[in-house]
Amino acid sequence: MSTPLKQFTSPAGQAPKDFQKLGLEQQLPQFETDWSNNLDGWTQAAIIGNPWSSLNDAPRAGYYNPLVEGFDDNATPVEWTPFPNRLIVYLTQAGSAANPQLGGKPLSMEQVMALADNGEIDINGTALKLYDPQGTGNLLNLPTVRCPQIDWNGPYKPFSPSGPRGWLDEYCEWSITRDANGKLRSVMFTCENPAYYLTLWRINPEAVLGLYKDYIDPSVVIEDLYLRYAYDQPTGKKGEPVIDPTTGRAAYDVTNKWNSGTARVPGQYGGALHLTSGPNTLSAEIYLAGAATIQRPDASSVNAQTLICCAQYGQNFRNSDPFIGFSANSLAGANRITLTDPVGLYLQQPQSFANWKGPKGEDVSQYWKVTRGSAGTGPGGIDQILHAVFEIPESAGFSISDVTIDGKPIEYIGQIANQMKVALSASTLNSIEPPITPCVADRTTAIQPYPVQLLPLELFYGESPSDLPALLKPGSSHQFVLVVQGADAGTTAATARIEFSNPGVTAQVSEFLANATPVPGVTSANGTQGYVMTIKVAANAAPGLVQLRALNPSEAANPSADEHPWASSLAIVPVL
Repeated sequence: MSTPLKQFTSPAGQAPKDFQKLGLEQQLPQFETDWSNNLDGWTQAAIIGNPWSSLNDAPRAGYYNPLVEGFDDNATPVEWTPFPNRLIVYLTQAGSAANPQLGGKPLSMEQVMALADNGEIDINGTALKLYDPQGTGNLLNLPTVRCPQIDWNGPYKPFSPSGPRGWLDEYCEWSITRDANGKLRSVMFTCENPAYYLTLWRINPEAVLGLYKDYIDPSVVIEDLYLRYAYDQPTGKKGEPVIDPTTGRAAYDVTNKWNSGTARVPGQYGGALHLTSGPNTLSAEIYLAGAATIQRPDASSVNAQTLICCAQYGQNFRNSDPFIGFSANSLAGANRITLTDPVGLYLQQPQSFANWKGPKGEDVSQYWKVTRGSAGTGPGGIDQILHAVFEIPESAGFSISDVTIDGKPIEYIGQIANQMKVALSASTLNSIEPPITPCVADRTTAIQPYPVQLLPLELFYGESPSDLPALLKPGSSHQFVLVVQGADAGTTAATARIEFSNPGVTAQVSEFLANATPVPGVTSANGTQGYVMTIKVAANAAPGLVQLRALNPSEAANPSADEHPWASSLAIVPVL
């Protein structure tokens, strides 16, 4: 008998600890309500799938919402290695010698580990980068054809996902501190999702600042955390804070200078408080799990690679996405599933430090600290670690670089990462006999806009990656941008139609953008479009998640939900 879940819990149950630490216990109920609403919306979106621009991606009846159907106290852990497997697959296999940038031979594992730590590598005098915000044109290229297998003969395209730690895309990122001699002194590991901090920022930016001061550096000031315009935009000048009109405050920058890149200099910059790579979001994890519940033909379900090519979720050759999907698909073959509460991504400690030794055989386990979350307290006894630090102080007389694992000195963080795992848990509810559904394909007829992000106009131009539902406060009127895929290129402001499930919410489109900013980790290479609109919210609008849909000009008026499904998770009317 399933037990109803009244509210989703924060990852590792961390929120009560944070609010107590910060002396903000009175704000905890609001955060917990907001957090549960986030999870509810993402769960609904995972169940809906993409019926607008794809075939065979919906419905996802094998995934369920525990707020609606209850929750059984069972859990199956799913674990994977946190080192970015795509770097290994694309750069060390024999076929990678065909990559014209690599000088005719694959990279060694040592080169790939150095690349993961530094974000760039020198090949025959040319510095090839995984992230190049200056636009020098030296981005490392990867083959674009990856199904059914990699086509090493091309074409190639610049590395993605972008971002100062974009390549650390296994839901685990790290930041490295070196001493004056270049020796490894400390490394921070995080698998905590950015949405936790985006949600907390909406309630109290000073609370986010407090966590940065506690876990990253006491030198952090609130202005360091502001999202700022990268270029002059219609809503602000380069370098100015991006003001969120729904809160009246500066928006949060998930890749601020204290949570950016893999290098940390205490008192100046760097750190890893939460994940930043575009695919490393909790909403993406939930959506992927929902997509994977659809059962595919046997020939397409042989292994993780065949299944991800068929179902088209996540990134090929990651340790995480293909394995999570394949595991979820196997569980869903006889049961309906959901991710176990508290939903999250969790670091697993090294199973043993017995093979880790200081230069004189010292036990170094004392230098490993779980800083957020906890060890051994999760379903099935898994660790629910959100943040951990391996740090050897100078007083010890040696550094991390002097430590050996299995007799080999630590030169790269990948050697430590390969001793660890990242994990999540899935729970089952009753047994089913799911239908077999053909592989996902793009729609060629009756295409409808697929809504993927709704942001205030200022945050759109500020390039916020936020996946939180937009705040539609009762009695408010603000400009927003709805980012979609699959909108008719001939749409105009006059022919665009945006509808909301809440009758107290209406929109007037003022501009149609044929090319809108892509959403990292969400949108594909098929292009994105945007609707610039003014959303008005009645003073008596009912609170709660709001569904919406964008109709192409050719669609009939007032289609049913079957004819044109509603999208979830993008908007909410809050309780004031």
